Amino acid sequence: MFEKIKRLKNISDINKFQLQMHKADLKNSIQRRLLLRLFLAGLLIAIVLSSAVFLIEFQRLGRLVTGRASEIVSSFNDQIRHMLDARELTSDSGLQQELKMLLIAGKSRQWMGQLVYSSIYDLKGKEIATEIDTQYAQMAAVEDLVQSFTHRLPNNSESEHKFKRIKGVPYIQLTFPLTNSIGEHVAVIEGVFAVSASARDEVLGRIMRSVFGAIGIVTLTTLILYPVIITLIKQLSALTEDLLKSNIETLRVIGSAIAKRDSDTDRHNYRVTIYSVTLAETVGLKPNLIQCLIKGAFLHDVGKIGVSDEILLKPGKLSESEFEEMKRHVRHGLDIVKRSEWLKDATDVVGYHHEKFSGEGYPYGLRGSKIPVNARIFAIADAFDALISSRHYKKPISFDKVMDILTEGRGNHFDPFYLDNFKTIAQSLYDAFSACSEQKLYKKMESIIQKYFSKEYRFEKVTKAPD
Repeated sequence: MFEKIKRLKNISDINKFQLQMHKADLKNSIQRRLLLRLFLAGLLIAIVLSSAVFLIEFQRLGRLVTGRASEIVSSFNDQIRHMLDARELTSDSGLQQELKMLLIAGKSRQWMGQLVYSSIYDLKGKEIATEIDTQYAQMAAVEDLVQSFTHRLPNNSESEHKFKRIKGVPYIQLTFPLTNSIGEHVAVIEGVFAVSASARDEVLGRIMRSVFGAIGIVTLTTLILYPVIITLIKQLSALTEDLLKSNIETLRVIGSAIAKRDSDTDRHNYRVTIYSVTLAETVGLKPNLIQCLIKGAFLHDVGKIGVSDEILLKPGKLSESEFEEMKRHVRHGLDIVKRSEWLKDATDVVGYHHEKFSGEGYPYGLRGSKIPVNARIFAIADAFDALISSRHYKKPISFDKVMDILTEGRGNHFDPFYLDNFKTIAQSLYDAFSACSEQKLYKKMESIIQKYFSKEYRFEKVTKAPD
């Protein structure tokens, strides 16, 4: 690549080549971001789907266990129903032995797991009989789990089941009503069912199949839609760029219209924009604010369209009434730019560039940091160019004299912070642009617009200027 650059004939070719490389990098960056977002979307879908499948599968497992347990409890209830007819239920009535047999029978089936704990309570919550599987490896953990149970009696004779988890092993808390010979709800049987490893593996397998299925679907969808999305992005980018060009052209036309009416050339608009942007970059103003500054600099005097030629082009000093009329150009300008969604960013400069730091400016008499940052920056650039330039009513002033005048306005007319920074760049700006051709100014403006409005421009993190 470096050898290719060396073979380019001139600096213009190098700039074009660099721009092409930048566009290629941007294209690759967009494609990478698109692929990353599609990947993240697929990952999110997989996570959501796996979570949903996890809940569905374990609820399904819970229903299966509850359904099977309900059959066993129903049979168990038939066996002990005569014992439940007693006025007071006790373990001596044989319930303890029957509960033990139930636990043994449940263990022998090994159906999707095993019953490791069971207990019978009366309707007052009194424990009648309890049996545990002493051979179960994690029985101590199960007993701790049982201690945390809130023994809720089923309402309307309905069974209940809840999932619990200990050290990665899922358990199901089961609760069923027990009835006597005449169908009265007189007791509750509660159990803890330990889900077997095979059942857990089956559920996990269903989850993994669903996740991989979702990833496969998203991948296939991506392969199908990716070329379409890229094409649409290119078309949208082209339309956006065309719209931006139209907006910038509108900005130039409006700015040129008033500039030619006031000074016969676009040079003033170009220079104040260049000066303002250079100062803004010097103090580290954010790029989005610089965009607004550029619009405002171009259109700062657009309201002069509403001022009569007798006042606008008067060679001598304006009378008090004429000056009051001239001041109305600020409000005229605001009325104009606010009508456009794209141009209304210019309001900070158009509406406030005649405010003074001391609060003695117009039209609102704002003071200090109440004046928008862009207006404070532009006021310095505008005054600098007005003083060093020739107008129909004045001759240009020397650079040293101009700097003395600006210094006199420090803290009164101008923000001290921005003026001090402007002094560090004023000489270089004066040497480079005060007497250069309109063509050179135009090229400089083109580079600024390319930098801050081109779709290739990426906003970078910069230090925000202080108030």
